[in-house]
Amino acid sequence: MGSKRLKADILAAAQKIASGSVAGTSSISGASDEEFTLTYHHPQLAKDVRIQVVAQNSDEYPEGNNFMLFTEDADTNQLAVDAIQNTQDYIFGLRVYEVVTELAKQLDKALNPAKGGKKPANGDDEEEDFVNSDFDGDEEGDDFGDDWSDDAEAFGLHSEAPQRSAHTSFPENLKQKCQRIIHDLRQVRKAGYKVGFLDSLGKNADRGIVSLSIRVKKLALSDEALEAWNIDEDDYLVLLARFEDEYAALGQITARPASHTRVAFRVGKCKKYKPSLAHALGAFAESSRVGKTKPPPTDVYDLDEKEAREDGSEFHRIFISASLDQFMNESFISLLKIREATACSWDAANNHLIERTGLGVGDGGNLRCIPEYRDDPMDIDEQLESHRMLACDHLTDNDLADKRSFPLVAMQFAVRYVVKCTEYCLRCHRRLGKEFEAIRPYVCSEPLCLFQYMAMGFGPNIEHEITTQPYVVELLVSLCYAGIQSSYYGQQRPQLIDLAAAASNPEHTTLPIRALPVGLRLQIPDLFPSDKSNTQDPTHPFRAHWSNTRLLFDLEPLRYLGSHLKEDKWIAFRIPGQSLVRHAVITKVDLSKRSIFFEEKAQSGYNWGTGMYTSPAALGAGFTTPNMQTTAMASPLPSEDPVVEVFIYDTDFDTLDNVYKGEALRHILDTLPPILEMEDFLNKHPHSTIRSMGQVSPAAASILQWIVSSNRSCIYQIDHTREVITPNGDRKHIKLGKGKDRSRERIPDMQGWVQFRFAQGSPDKEFRFKRALQEVAARKNIKSNPTIFAWHGSSLCNWHSIVRTGLDFNETRNGRVYGHGVYFSPEFSTSLGYSSTGAQPWPNSELKINVCMSLNEIVNAPDEFVSQSPHYVVDQLDWHQCRYLFVRTEAGVVTNRLLAGLPGPKNSTSNNPAYHKQPSGHAIMGPNGSTLGVPLSAIPFRHVGAEPSKQAQSSKRDLERSDDSSDDEDSKFLDSDPESGAESPPTKRVTAEASSIGGSRDKAKAESTSTPPSYVASEKGLTDFVPGALNWSTLPCLKEPEFANPAASKHLASELKKLRQTQSETPLHELGWYMDFDRIDNLFQWIVELHTFEASLPLAKDMKKAGVTSVVLEIRFPKDFPFSPPFIRVVRPRFLPFLNGGGGHVTAGGAMCMELLTGTGWSPVNSMESVLLQVRVAMCNLEPKPARLQSGGAGDYGVGEAVEAYLRAVRVHGWKVPEDLQATALGGQTGFQ
Repeated sequence: MGSKRLKADILAAAQKIASGSVAGTSSISGASDEEFTLTYHHPQLAKDVRIQVVAQNSDEYPEGNNFMLFTEDADTNQLAVDAIQNTQDYIFGLRVYEVVTELAKQLDKALNPAKGGKKPANGDDEEEDFVNSDFDGDEEGDDFGDDWSDDAEAFGLHSEAPQRSAHTSFPENLKQKCQRIIHDLRQVRKAGYKVGFLDSLGKNADRGIVSLSIRVKKLALSDEALEAWNIDEDDYLVLLARFEDEYAALGQITARPASHTRVAFRVGKCKKYKPSLAHALGAFAESSRVGKTKPPPTDVYDLDEKEAREDGSEFHRIFISASLDQFMNESFISLLKIREATACSWDAANNHLIERTGLGVGDGGNLRCIPEYRDDPMDIDEQLESHRMLACDHLTDNDLADKRSFPLVAMQFAVRYVVKCTEYCLRCHRRLGKEFEAIRPYVCSEPLCLFQYMAMGFGPNIEHEITTQPYVVELLVSLCYAGIQSSYYGQQRPQLIDLAAAASNPEHTTLPIRALPVGLRLQIPDLFPSDKSNTQDPTHPFRAHWSNTRLLFDLEPLRYLGSHLKEDKWIAFRIPGQSLVRHAVITKVDLSKRSIFFEEKAQSGYNWGTGMYTSPAALGAGFTTPNMQTTAMASPLPSEDPVVEVFIYDTDFDTLDNVYKGEALRHILDTLPPILEMEDFLNKHPHSTIRSMGQVSPAAASILQWIVSSNRSCIYQIDHTREVITPNGDRKHIKLGKGKDRSRERIPDMQGWVQFRFAQGSPDKEFRFKRALQEVAARKNIKSNPTIFAWHGSSLCNWHSIVRTGLDFNETRNGRVYGHGVYFSPEFSTSLGYSSTGAQPWPNSELKINVCMSLNEIVNAPDEFVSQSPHYVVDQLDWHQCRYLFVRTEAGVVTNRLLAGLPGPKNSTSNNPAYHKQPSGHAIMGPNGSTLGVPLSAIPFRHVGAEPSKQAQSSKRDLERSDDSSDDEDSKFLDSDPESGAESPPTKRVTAEASSIGGSRDKAKAESTSTPPSYVASEKGLTDFVPGALNWSTLPCLKEPEFANPAASKHLASELKKLRQTQSETPLHELGWYMDFDRIDNLFQWIVELHTFEASLPLAKDMKKAGVTSVVLEIRFPKDFPFSPPFIRVVRPRFLPFLNGGGGHVTAGGAMCMELLTGTGWSPVNSMESVLLQVRVAMCNLEPKPARLQSGGAGDYGVGEAVEAYLRAVRVHGWKVPEDLQATALGGQTGFQ
C-alpha cells in the first residue's frame, strides 16, 4: 500500500512542479518506485543542482518513511549542500510534495541572506547571546528551551531546521581547531572510551562525524538485562556525533543559545569499536526504528556491504535508540547550559527544562514522576554503579576549566541514560517512582507520555517480536484478554455480568488488570450506548438495511453521519437483540444512493470468548493444526435484508468507564488476527508492518503495540516447534519464530505445558538477589545448595499485571492466613489449586491458555521466611527471582516428546550434572509428583553451587577478554601532535589470555601477579614521580588474615589482574596512581601511590615544596569483599585537618571521608580502578576547601587514629558503618599495626 501511494505521489508532485507551483524547482526526473531526481535553480547558483531523493522505507510511506537527500553534482555551492543536509532531519513522515516544498524553502532561505540565510560575522545580535544575559528561570526570553518555541514541537513534531550560528568562533585557524578537536578526543580516550575517526574531522576539517564507544561488558549489566535489551556483552555501545557546523569547544557551546549549536547524535551498538562511514551516514539518514541501519547506496560511498557485515562494522539501533536520540538531539545542549549555569544535576536540569518548555507534559498529574531533585551535581551519579565509566562527571571537573571536553560530556550522558534507562520515563525522561523495578524501560503514567511514546515509535518493534517470538506475543495478548474480564459481586464468569448493574454499582465491579491503555487516543465503536443513558439520541446507534456487502441508510441518519462515512473507515454493526457484532472496513461511499459498501473483517460477541477472526487458515494455505478450529465465519449471512445498528469507530476510549473499557478492549481483541497468521504475513512481506495487514484495525494495532510495549519483564519462549498436518494427512514439524534456540533450558516431565524463560526486576535485581544469597550463605554457613525452587500460582486474570508490576503482595486475593508476603510452594498441585481459570481464553489464540504458573528461585533460608509450612511466605522481595513461566493449553498442540531438548524421564535428573542439585527436603515437585530437574544452563552461573560442572563452566563466556586492538590507527592519530606532526609516546596494548578463575587462594594470587608487559615509554618531563622509590620497610606489612576465604580472594585477584593490565597500558602521568604488584604478598592489603596532581592545585604545590612525589595509601579489605567496602587511609604525608583549613576529604586521622566507602554508599559492583579514581578526584576537590599538606614532620598516620576519625565522620554525616569495620581495620591482627 505504501509503495503504491509513494509512486502515485511522485507522479502527482511532478505534475504540480511542471506547472510552476513550487518556486525554484523545475522538474522531477528519473522517477522509480522509491526514488526520483529533483532539479533546483536559484540566482545565487552557478548552475542548476540535481538532488537525489530516496525513500528509506517505502512500505511505510508516508507515516513511517524518511527520505535521504543528497547531490552528486560537483562544485555545488556549500550553502546549498548544507541546506540539503539540514532538511534531511525534518522531513520524516512527510509526503512527496511536502518534501519538495520544504526543500525548496530551505534552499531559498540559505541562499538568500535577506530571508534568514547566513549573516556576516559582524551581524551578530549580542542580545541573544547567553553570555550577555543573566540566568533567570522565569525569564521569558531564556534560551535554554529555544528549540521548543511552539506547541508543535512540544508534541514531538519537527520545526523548521535551525540555521547556522551567526556567532563567530574564537579567533582560531583550522589547524588550531583541529588541535582542539584532538585535545577533546584525547580526554575521551583518557576516560576509558574508544575514539573512532570516520572522516576528516580533526584531521583537516572542523566538521564531520566521530564515533565514541565502550565495550558493553564494562558497564556491569546483568545477563538478564543484556538479554532483554538484545545486546551482547562483547558489543560496543556507540555514540555517533555529527558536527554540522564548525566544531566548538564546550565553553563556546555553553556561552551561546542552544539553537546555535548544530550537532546531531545517534546511539546504537556495533561489533567493532566504530561503524563504517556508510553505516554512520545511514544512521543519520534513517528514522529511529530499532534494528540495523541502512547504508546509503554503495555506488555513492563505495562500500562492500557483505564485507561490512563480515568485519562487524554495521551500526545497529538498540532498544532505547529512538528515545535517547530524540532526548539528546532536542535537549542535551539546553540541559548542558542549565547545568553549567546552576551547578545542578542532570535530573534537576531536565526537570527545570520541562517546567520551562512543557513538552506537552502536565505539571501535577504524573503519579510516577518525581519532580523534586536536590541541586547537587553528584546527587544522582552517586547512585550509579561506581565504575569509572559511570560515576565520573566531567562537566564538574573544575580543575580543567576551559579544557573540558564536549564529546566526553556527551558520552557520559549517553552511557548514564542507557545503563539507568529503566529508572526514567522514555518520553519526558523524568525519574520514575520505585513501586516496581523493571528490566525493560517504559514511560511514566502521564497519558501524553504514553501517547507520544507509541506515536513516535519509542517502543519495541512489534513486527520483530512477532517474527522472533510469536508465542510470547500470544501469551501477552492472552493474559491481557484474561485481565480485562470483570468480576461482579464475586462472580467468576464474566459473561454473566449485568452491564447496567455493573455501571450503576462500579464499586462492586473490579478489573484484575491494573493499568489500561489510557492516553493512546484510541477510536473505537461505542457498543454500549443504551446501557449508559436513558436519554439516548434516537439516531444513535444508526440503523441501516443490510444487504450482503452494502448498508442502506435512511435520510435522517445521514445528517449525523456526514463526513464520518469515508473509505478505509472501520465500522461495526449488529442485528438488534443479537450478541454477534460484525466489524468491517468501508470500501465505497455512495451518498446519492444512501449506501456504503464494506468488507467484513472480523466478528466479536457480547459473550466472552465468542469472537472470531474471519481470515483463512493461520499458517497459510495447505496447512492446519491438530485440534485447531477453522477460522471461518462464526455466523452465516441472513437470508433476508435485516435492519442493523451501525457503530462507527469514532468514540474516544478514554471517555468510557472502566467496566466499559474492559468490554471495549475485549471486542477489539476479538478482531485481532491470530499471532501465527501475523507471523506468516510478516515472513512473506519482510518490509511490511502489522498496520499494513488489511485485517487489522488501527485500534487493534495500537492495543497490540501497547500490550507488547508495556511488558516490562523479560520473557522468552523455549518451545519453538509446532506440529502441522499437510493436505496429504502427513504430520510435519515447523519452527515458530526466529529466536534463539533454548531447548537446553527446557524442564522435562511437563507434558501439556508450554514453557517460557521469565525474569523480572531492574538491571541490578539479579545482583541484589546474589548479594542476599551470599549474605545468607555466609551467615548460615551454607556450603552448597544456596537456593531452592518453588511454584507460584495465581488466577490467569492476574498475570497481565504480574508480568508488568512483579510478584508483590500489594493486593490480597486469596487471603493471608500465613502472613504477609509472596506465597510459594514446592508442590506443583498446591500452586495449581491457586491458579483457577475464571476467565475465557482469547478466541483467536493458538494455545488457548487457561492456567499460568511461575517457577521461582529463592534464597535457601526457610527458617527466616514469614512461614515455611504449608507454604513458603517470603516478604523480602530481593530473596526470590522468577526463572520460568508455564502455561497450560486447551489446544493440546504441545507434546513433551516433540519439544523437549533435554533427556526424557528415563534419565534421572536428581544426580545429573546438567541439572541444578536441589537441597534435601526442599526439592521442587512436578505434575506427576516426581522431582523436577532445573537445567544449569537456565541459572546464572554465579548462583550455582560450590563445584559447578565443567559443562556449565564452559558454556559461559570468559569476561576477562581484553578489548580488541583494531583502533591502533585511530589511537596513533590521537597520539600525534597535529601542529608538529610528532607522535606522543605510544600506548602499548596487552591481550589478556582467557582463563577461568582458580579455586585456591594461591592460584588466585599467582594469576594476579603474573607479569604482563609493562609500559616502557619515557615520561621525562611529564611527571616527577619515580616508580619503585617507596621505602617499603617503613610501611605496615600484614600477614594474610585468618578470615581470608576463596570467594573474596578470587575477586581481589581478579581486581589486581585488571589493575595490573591497566597500569601496563596507560602512561603514568595519565593514570595518576601506581602499584608495585611484585610487593603484594597479602591480597587483603594493598599499598597504592597517588601522584602527578594538576600543577595548579594547592596540594601539588605543597607536595613540590615539601619534596614529596606521591601520596601513599593503604587499602585493607574485609572478609566478604566485594559486599562490604574496603578501608582506605592515607599513610603519608600528613594533611592539614579540616578544622585548620584543610580539605580533600581526608580526615584528621588520615582516613578518607567518602560516602562511597561506607555501608550507605558502597555497591559490590564497584571496581577498584573506579574507587582509586574517585579517591583521587575527592582529594583534588577544591570544595568546600582544597587539600593542603601539614607543615612540619609529625610522622605517618596510624591505623587507630584513622579508624577513630573515620567513625567520627560517618556519624556526623549519618552514614552506615560497615559491620566488619573493626576486623577489616585490624587486618586479621590482634591490634592495630
